[in-house]
Amino acid sequence: MQLMKNILKMASVALLLVFAMQACKKKTRELYDASSKLEGIQDVWVLDEVKQYDPANKDLTIDVSDVFKGATPIELDVNSKDFTFAFNQPNPLFVGSSGTWKFDDNDFPTQIEMTGDAGVQTVKLLQTVRTVDQKLRIQLTRYCGGGKPSTIYQFSFVRK
Repeated sequence: MQLMKNILKMASVALLLVFAMQACKKKTRELYDASSKLEGIQDVWVLDEVKQYDPANKDLTIDVSDVFKGATPIELDVNSKDFTFAFNQPNPLFVGSSGTWKFDDNDFPTQIEMTGDAGVQTVKLLQTVRTVDQKLRIQLTRYCGGGKPSTIYQFSFVRK
């Protein structure tokens, strides 16, 4: 009789442990397909902010937005179907007025290579651009003779 009581107690404790473990179990979340970065970048982007850095002292930051903002806002039209870009002004950001572009990796891009009338320029993506993102942030490093970095610009655009 005592043995039956002990077995019944152990079974009850085991059952309680199973229920407790199920209650603590994390619920699985459904993940959706990754957002296309090609679709994410396709749009007309309006220049919102420009910061300038000294490569020798990255703590030295200057907001130079007013230098780039004129009567007509700078707009960048990026087409991911034919991989072209065009600005609404002549060469406003040192990468040319128009041309072609490509990501370093279409699924996980970190850079954009822009080829236009100003030659080939590589800009760094400062954040992922998905269709839900309202900002495009890129960084362009300018070089002086000898290949030494002279100025770093961070351009921030918003969707039009």
